Amino acid sequence: MSTSHNLRHLIDIADHLSNRLSSLEPSSLEQLEQWRQTAYRTIDEYCEQKRHDLIEKKQIHEQREVDLLRSRITHLIDRHDQSEESYNSIHHDLQLAEIKINELEHQRFTLRPFNIQDEHFIIRRRLFPLSNPYQSIHLKAGLESALGTNDKHLLVDREGKDLCLLDRNLTLIEEIPFIHNGIHGVCWSSTMSRFIIITFKEILLLDEKSMKLERCSIVPAKNDWWRGTCSNDTLFLSTVEWGSSIYEFQLGGSFKLMKEWHSPITCGKHEIICDLKYNNGFLGIPIYNKNKEDSRFELRSISTMETIWSARIHGRCRCCSIDVDQWLVMDHDDCRFFHISADGKLLEANKYDQHERLEDIIPWGNDDIVVLTKKSIHLHKLA
Repeated sequence: MSTSHNLRHLIDIADHLSNRLSSLEPSSLEQLEQWRQTAYRTIDEYCEQKRHDLIEKKQIHEQREVDLLRSRITHLIDRHDQSEESYNSIHHDLQLAEIKINELEHQRFTLRPFNIQDEHFIIRRRLFPLSNPYQSIHLKAGLESALGTNDKHLLVDREGKDLCLLDRNLTLIEEIPFIHNGIHGVCWSSTMSRFIIITFKEILLLDEKSMKLERCSIVPAKNDWWRGTCSNDTLFLSTVEWGSSIYEFQLGGSFKLMKEWHSPITCGKHEIICDLKYNNGFLGIPIYNKNKEDSRFELRSISTMETIWSARIHGRCRCCSIDVDQWLVMDHDDCRFFHISADGKLLEANKYDQHERLEDIIPWGNDDIVVLTKKSIHLHKLA
Protein backbone atom coordinates (compact mmCIF):
# COMPACT_ATOMS: atom_id res chain seq x y z
CA MET A 1 0.00 0.00 0.00
CA SER A 2 1.46 3.38 -1.04
CA THR A 3 2.40 6.14 1.39
CA SER A 4 0.01 8.45 -0.45
CA HIS A 5 -2.87 6.08 0.27
CA ASN A 6 -1.87 5.84 3.94
CA LEU A 7 -1.82 9.62 4.25
CA ARG A 8 -5.30 9.89 2.70
CA HIS A 9 -6.48 7.32 5.24
CA LEU A 10 -5.09 9.50 8.06
CA ILE A 11 -6.93 12.50 6.59
CA ASP A 12 -10.16 10.46 6.67
CA ILE A 13 -9.56 9.65 10.35
CA ALA A 14 -8.91 13.32 11.15
CA ASP A 15 -12.12 14.33 9.30
CA HIS A 16 -14.10 11.70 11.18
CA LEU A 17 -12.78 12.96 14.54
CA SER A 18 -13.59 16.55 13.54
CA ASN A 19 -17.17 15.57 12.63
CA ARG A 20 -17.55 13.77 15.95
CA LEU A 21 -16.38 16.85 17.83
CA SER A 22 -18.77 19.18 16.00
CA SER A 23 -21.79 17.03 16.89
CA LEU A 24 -20.60 15.91 20.33
CA GLU A 25 -23.15 16.08 23.17
CA PRO A 26 -21.51 14.56 26.26
CA SER A 27 -23.83 12.87 28.76
CA SER A 28 -22.30 15.17 31.38
CA LEU A 29 -24.30 18.04 29.81
CA GLU A 30 -27.48 16.31 30.95
CA GLN A 31 -25.95 15.93 34.42
CA LEU A 32 -25.08 19.63 34.42
CA GLU A 33 -28.64 20.61 33.43
CA GLN A 34 -30.10 18.37 36.14
CA TRP A 35 -27.73 19.95 38.66
CA ARG A 36 -28.79 23.44 37.50
CA GLN A 37 -32.48 22.63 37.93
CA THR A 38 -31.85 21.06 41.34
CA ALA A 39 -29.82 24.11 42.39
CA TYR A 40 -32.66 26.44 41.36
CA ARG A 41 -35.15 24.33 43.34
CA THR A 42 -32.85 24.37 46.35
CA ILE A 43 -32.54 28.17 46.19
CA ASP A 44 -36.32 28.57 45.76
CA GLU A 45 -37.01 26.29 48.72
CA TYR A 46 -34.44 28.13 50.85
CA CYS A 47 -35.94 31.53 49.99
CA GLU A 48 -39.48 30.29 50.70
CA GLN A 49 -38.36 28.99 54.08
CA LYS A 50 -36.66 32.29 54.94
CA ARG A 51 -39.73 34.22 53.75
CA HIS A 52 -41.88 32.13 56.08
CA ASP A 53 -39.47 32.30 59.05
CA LEU A 54 -38.52 35.98 58.82
CA ILE A 55 -41.65 37.62 57.39
CA GLU A 56 -44.81 35.53 57.30
CA LYS A 57 -44.48 34.19 60.86
CA LYS A 58 -44.02 37.76 62.13
CA GLN A 59 -47.02 38.91 60.10
CA ILE A 60 -49.18 36.19 61.65
CA HIS A 61 -47.93 37.05 65.13
CA GLU A 62 -48.56 40.79 64.74
CA GLN A 63 -51.99 40.13 63.23
CA ARG A 64 -52.89 38.14 66.33
CA GLU A 65 -51.72 41.00 68.55
CA VAL A 66 -53.81 43.54 66.58
CA ASP A 67 -56.84 41.21 66.74
CA LEU A 68 -56.45 40.93 70.51
CA LEU A 69 -56.28 44.70 70.82
CA ARG A 70 -59.40 45.04 68.67
CA SER A 71 -61.18 42.55 70.98
CA ARG A 72 -60.11 44.53 74.02
CA ILE A 73 -61.43 47.76 72.47
CA THR A 74 -64.73 46.08 71.54
CA HIS A 75 -65.01 44.74 75.09
CA LEU A 76 -64.49 48.22 76.53
CA ILE A 77 -67.12 49.66 74.20
CA ASP A 78 -69.59 46.95 75.18
CA ARG A 79 -68.95 47.68 78.87
CA HIS A 80 -69.14 51.46 78.28
CA ASP A 81 -65.74 51.70 79.91
CA GLN A 82 -64.46 55.16 79.02
CA SER A 83 -61.83 55.46 81.72
CA GLU A 84 -58.63 57.27 80.86
CA GLU A 85 -56.56 54.40 82.27
CA SER A 86 -58.11 51.81 79.90
CA TYR A 87 -57.76 54.20 76.97
CA ASN A 88 -54.09 54.93 77.70
CA SER A 89 -53.24 51.23 78.13
CA ILE A 90 -54.72 50.18 74.80
CA HIS A 91 -53.38 53.27 73.02
CA HIS A 92 -49.90 52.43 74.28
CA ASP A 93 -50.20 48.83 73.05
CA LEU A 94 -51.43 50.04 69.66
CA GLN A 95 -48.41 52.31 69.38
CA LEU A 96 -46.11 49.37 70.15
CA ALA A 97 -47.88 47.27 67.53
CA GLU A 98 -47.44 50.07 64.99
CA ILE A 99 -43.71 50.27 65.77
CA LYS A 100 -43.31 46.52 65.22
CA ILE A 101 -45.26 46.67 61.95
CA ASN A 102 -43.08 49.60 60.80
CA GLU A 103 -39.98 47.58 61.64
CA LEU A 104 -41.29 44.62 59.68
CA GLU A 105 -42.26 46.84 56.73
CA HIS A 106 -38.79 48.39 56.56
CA GLN A 107 -36.84 45.24 57.49
CA ARG A 108 -33.59 44.86 55.53
CA PHE A 109 -31.25 41.89 55.12
CA THR A 110 -27.51 41.71 54.66
CA LEU A 111 -27.13 39.22 51.82
CA ARG A 112 -23.78 37.96 50.67
CA PRO A 113 -23.32 37.12 46.97
CA PHE A 114 -23.90 33.44 46.23
CA ASN A 115 -20.57 32.13 45.00
CA ILE A 116 -20.28 28.74 43.36
CA GLN A 117 -16.88 27.21 43.99
CA ASP A 118 -15.14 24.70 41.73
CA GLU A 119 -15.49 22.17 44.57
CA HIS A 120 -19.16 21.86 43.55
CA PHE A 121 -17.99 20.15 40.36
CA ILE A 122 -15.97 16.98 40.85
CA ILE A 123 -15.00 15.23 37.64
CA ARG A 124 -14.66 11.53 38.28
CA ARG A 125 -11.34 10.66 36.75
CA ARG A 126 -10.54 7.32 35.27
CA LEU A 127 -7.39 6.62 37.25
CA PHE A 128 -6.29 3.29 35.87
CA PRO A 129 -3.99 2.30 34.51
CA LEU A 130 -1.84 4.93 36.21
CA SER A 131 0.26 6.95 33.81
CA ASN A 132 3.95 6.12 33.65
CA PRO A 133 5.94 7.88 36.39
CA TYR A 134 7.17 11.28 35.26
CA GLN A 135 9.70 11.38 38.12
CA SER A 136 11.36 8.45 39.89
CA ILE A 137 14.19 8.00 42.35
CA HIS A 138 15.87 4.85 43.61
CA LEU A 139 15.55 4.77 47.38
CA LYS A 140 15.42 1.58 49.40
CA ALA A 141 12.66 1.58 52.01
CA GLY A 142 12.96 0.28 55.55
CA LEU A 143 11.17 -2.71 57.05
CA GLU A 144 8.12 -0.47 57.39
CA SER A 145 8.16 2.89 55.61
CA ALA A 146 5.80 5.81 55.07
CA LEU A 147 5.52 9.08 53.16
CA GLY A 148 4.59 12.59 54.24
CA THR A 149 4.18 15.71 52.10
CA ASN A 150 3.49 19.41 52.41
CA ASP A 151 3.23 21.92 49.56
CA LYS A 152 6.95 21.86 48.78
CA HIS A 153 8.58 18.79 50.25
CA LEU A 154 8.28 15.04 50.67
CA LEU A 155 9.64 13.23 53.74
CA VAL A 156 10.66 9.56 53.63
CA ASP A 157 13.17 7.30 55.38
CA ARG A 158 16.04 5.46 53.71
CA GLU A 159 16.26 1.85 54.99
CA GLY A 160 14.99 3.05 58.37
CA LYS A 161 18.37 4.69 59.05
CA ASP A 162 18.08 8.19 57.54
CA LEU A 163 15.37 10.80 57.05
CA CYS A 164 15.34 12.26 53.54
CA LEU A 165 13.67 15.52 52.51
CA LEU A 166 12.96 15.73 48.77
CA ASP A 167 11.65 18.54 46.58
CA ARG A 168 9.03 18.37 43.81
CA ASN A 169 11.62 16.98 41.39
CA LEU A 170 12.45 14.21 43.90
CA THR A 171 15.84 15.84 44.40
CA LEU A 172 17.38 15.20 47.81
CA ILE A 173 17.43 18.49 49.75
CA GLU A 174 18.39 17.34 53.26
CA GLU A 175 19.28 14.07 54.93
CA ILE A 176 19.81 13.33 58.62
CA PRO A 177 20.48 10.13 60.60
CA PHE A 178 17.45 8.47 62.17
CA ILE A 179 18.22 6.36 65.23
CA HIS A 180 14.66 5.68 66.37
CA ASN A 181 12.77 2.41 65.99
CA GLY A 182 11.24 2.31 62.48
CA ILE A 183 8.78 4.71 60.84
CA HIS A 184 5.18 3.51 60.57
CA GLY A 185 3.49 6.76 59.63
CA VAL A 186 4.18 10.36 58.63
CA CYS A 187 1.77 13.29 58.37
CA TRP A 188 2.14 17.03 57.97
CA SER A 189 0.54 19.41 60.46
CA SER A 190 -0.07 22.83 58.89
CA THR A 191 -1.11 24.08 62.34
CA MET A 192 2.29 23.26 63.83
CA SER A 193 4.29 23.55 60.57
CA ARG A 194 5.91 20.24 61.43
CA PHE A 195 6.08 16.71 60.09
CA ILE A 196 4.71 14.23 62.64
CA ILE A 197 6.55 10.89 62.61
CA ILE A 198 5.02 7.78 64.18
CA THR A 199 7.27 4.99 65.50
CA PHE A 200 6.47 2.05 67.81
CA LYS A 201 7.18 3.89 71.06
CA GLU A 202 7.68 7.52 70.10
CA ILE A 203 5.90 10.34 68.31
CA LEU A 204 8.38 12.81 66.84
CA LEU A 205 8.14 16.29 65.32
CA LEU A 206 10.45 17.39 62.50
CA ASP A 207 11.11 21.02 61.61
CA GLU A 208 11.88 20.89 57.88
CA LYS A 209 13.83 24.16 58.05
CA SER A 210 16.28 23.12 60.77
CA MET A 211 15.84 19.33 60.28
CA LYS A 212 15.72 18.97 64.07
CA LEU A 213 13.66 16.24 65.72
CA GLU A 214 11.64 16.78 68.87
CA ARG A 215 9.97 14.09 70.95
CA CYS A 216 6.28 14.48 71.92
CA SER A 217 5.15 13.64 75.44
CA ILE A 218 2.28 11.39 74.37
CA VAL A 219 0.30 9.67 77.14
CA PRO A 220 -0.42 6.75 77.32
CA ALA A 221 3.17 5.96 76.31
CA LYS A 222 2.87 2.20 76.89
CA ASN A 223 1.12 1.61 73.57
CA ASP A 224 2.80 0.36 70.41
CA TRP A 225 1.80 2.95 67.82
CA TRP A 226 1.15 1.98 64.22
CA ARG A 227 -0.49 4.63 62.02
CA GLY A 228 -1.34 8.30 62.44
CA THR A 229 -3.05 11.24 60.78
CA CYS A 230 -4.06 14.75 61.81
CA SER A 231 -6.74 17.35 61.27
CA ASN A 232 -6.17 21.05 61.91
CA ASP A 233 -6.65 20.54 65.65
CA THR A 234 -6.07 16.92 66.56
CA LEU A 235 -3.76 13.95 66.04
CA PHE A 236 -5.23 10.45 65.62
CA LEU A 237 -3.06 7.40 66.40
CA SER A 238 -3.86 3.69 66.05
CA THR A 239 -2.17 0.80 67.85
CA VAL A 240 -0.44 -2.22 66.31
CA GLU A 241 -2.43 -5.11 67.79
CA TRP A 242 -5.36 -7.36 66.99
CA GLY A 243 -8.37 -5.37 68.09
CA SER A 244 -6.60 -2.05 67.39
CA SER A 245 -7.45 1.06 69.40
CA ILE A 246 -7.62 4.68 68.20
CA TYR A 247 -6.53 7.65 70.32
CA GLU A 248 -7.22 11.33 69.65
CA PHE A 249 -4.79 13.98 70.98
CA GLN A 250 -4.92 17.75 70.92
CA LEU A 251 -2.20 19.11 68.64
CA GLY A 252 0.57 21.11 70.27
CA GLY A 253 1.76 21.70 73.81
CA SER A 254 1.47 18.54 75.88
CA PHE A 255 -0.60 16.69 73.25
CA LYS A 256 -3.47 16.20 75.70
CA LEU A 257 -5.46 12.98 75.28
CA MET A 258 -9.02 13.92 74.23
CA LYS A 259 -10.76 10.66 73.29
CA GLU A 260 -10.03 6.98 72.91
CA TRP A 261 -11.89 4.15 71.21
CA HIS A 262 -11.29 0.43 71.60
CA SER A 263 -12.49 -2.88 70.15
CA PRO A 264 -15.25 -3.68 69.23
CA ILE A 265 -16.00 -0.03 68.33
CA THR A 266 -12.81 0.34 66.29
CA CYS A 267 -12.67 -3.21 64.87
CA GLY A 268 -13.11 -6.84 65.91
CA LYS A 269 -10.71 -8.66 68.25
CA HIS A 270 -9.35 -10.63 65.26
CA GLU A 271 -8.87 -7.51 63.15
CA ILE A 272 -6.21 -4.84 62.79
CA ILE A 273 -6.37 -1.26 61.53
CA CYS A 274 -3.92 -1.12 58.62
CA ASP A 275 -3.98 2.64 58.04
CA LEU A 276 -5.60 5.85 59.22
CA LYS A 277 -6.18 8.95 57.09
CA TYR A 278 -8.14 12.12 57.92
CA ASN A 279 -10.24 13.97 55.34
CA ASN A 280 -12.96 16.62 55.80
CA GLY A 281 -14.20 15.50 59.21
CA PHE A 282 -13.89 11.75 58.55
CA LEU A 283 -11.32 8.97 58.93
CA GLY A 284 -10.55 6.51 56.15
CA ILE A 285 -9.69 3.15 57.76
CA PRO A 286 -8.64 -0.08 56.01
CA ILE A 287 -9.27 -3.07 58.33
CA TYR A 288 -7.86 -6.60 57.92
CA ASN A 289 -9.49 -9.72 59.43
CA LYS A 290 -6.95 -12.51 60.08
CA ASN A 291 -9.56 -15.28 60.50
CA LYS A 292 -11.44 -14.55 57.29
CA GLU A 293 -8.34 -13.24 55.49
CA ASP A 294 -10.38 -10.43 53.96
CA SER A 295 -10.44 -6.67 54.27
CA ARG A 296 -12.77 -3.73 54.16
CA PHE A 297 -12.38 0.01 53.88
CA GLU A 298 -14.53 2.09 56.22
CA LEU A 299 -15.35 5.78 56.43
CA ARG A 300 -15.81 6.82 60.06
CA SER A 301 -17.04 9.99 61.78
CA ILE A 302 -14.25 11.54 63.85
CA SER A 303 -16.70 12.65 66.55
CA THR A 304 -18.48 9.34 67.19
CA MET A 305 -16.39 6.77 65.25
CA GLU A 306 -19.67 5.71 63.63
CA THR A 307 -19.27 3.86 60.33
CA ILE A 308 -20.69 5.96 57.48
CA TRP A 309 -20.12 3.25 54.85
CA SER A 310 -17.96 0.21 54.21
CA ALA A 311 -16.44 -1.22 51.00
CA ARG A 312 -14.90 -4.65 50.39
CA ILE A 313 -11.21 -4.58 49.42
CA HIS A 314 -8.33 -7.06 49.59
CA GLY A 315 -5.13 -7.47 51.61
CA ARG A 316 -3.34 -5.31 54.14
CA CYS A 317 -3.80 -1.84 52.74
CA ARG A 318 -2.71 1.77 52.92
CA CYS A 319 -4.97 4.58 51.72
CA CYS A 320 -5.21 8.26 50.80
CA SER A 321 -7.97 10.68 49.83
CA ILE A 322 -8.14 12.08 46.29
CA ASP A 323 -10.46 14.45 44.40
CA VAL A 324 -11.97 15.98 47.57
CA ASP A 325 -13.88 12.99 49.00
CA GLN A 326 -12.83 9.92 47.00
CA TRP A 327 -10.29 7.33 48.15
CA LEU A 328 -7.39 5.41 46.68
CA VAL A 329 -6.56 2.20 48.57
CA MET A 330 -3.40 0.14 48.02
CA ASP A 331 -2.82 -3.56 48.74
CA HIS A 332 0.82 -4.02 49.86
CA ASP A 333 1.49 -7.54 48.70
CA ASP A 334 -0.80 -7.95 45.71
CA CYS A 335 0.34 -4.59 44.25
CA ARG A 336 -3.29 -3.64 43.56
CA PHE A 337 -5.11 -0.31 43.77
CA PHE A 338 -8.79 0.26 44.58
CA HIS A 339 -10.58 3.49 43.61
CA ILE A 340 -13.54 4.13 45.93
CA SER A 341 -16.19 6.81 45.45
CA ALA A 342 -17.32 9.37 48.03
CA ASP A 343 -20.35 7.20 48.83
CA GLY A 344 -18.40 3.96 49.27
CA LYS A 345 -18.75 2.35 45.82
CA LEU A 346 -15.80 0.49 44.31
CA LEU A 347 -15.22 2.29 41.01
CA GLU A 348 -12.15 0.48 39.71
CA ALA A 349 -9.39 -1.91 40.72
CA ASN A 350 -6.07 -2.29 38.95
CA LYS A 351 -2.61 -3.83 39.31
CA TYR A 352 0.43 -1.58 39.69
CA ASP A 353 2.86 -2.43 36.92
CA GLN A 354 6.17 -1.32 38.44
CA HIS A 355 6.72 -4.90 39.75
CA GLU A 356 7.78 -3.87 43.24
CA ARG A 357 6.17 -4.38 46.65
CA LEU A 358 4.10 -1.35 47.57
CA GLU A 359 4.76 0.50 50.83
CA ASP A 360 2.68 3.69 50.83
CA ILE A 361 0.76 6.17 48.68
CA ILE A 362 0.00 9.83 49.19
CA PRO A 363 -1.41 12.66 47.04
CA TRP A 364 0.81 15.65 46.34
CA GLY A 365 -1.46 18.50 45.35
CA ASN A 366 -4.58 17.88 43.25
CA ASP A 367 -3.05 16.08 40.28
CA ASP A 368 -0.05 14.10 41.52
CA ILE A 369 0.19 10.82 43.42
CA VAL A 370 3.37 9.55 45.10
CA VAL A 371 3.91 5.78 45.24
CA LEU A 372 6.53 4.36 47.59
CA THR A 373 7.75 0.88 46.73
CA LYS A 374 10.38 -1.28 48.41
CA LYS A 375 13.11 0.15 46.21
CA SER A 376 11.84 3.38 44.65
CA ILE A 377 9.65 6.45 44.80
CA HIS A 378 7.49 7.17 41.75
CA LEU A 379 5.59 10.36 41.00
CA HIS A 380 2.54 9.87 38.77
CA LYS A 381 0.25 12.40 37.13
CA LEU A 382 -3.43 11.64 37.67
CA ALA A 383 -5.36 11.67 34.40
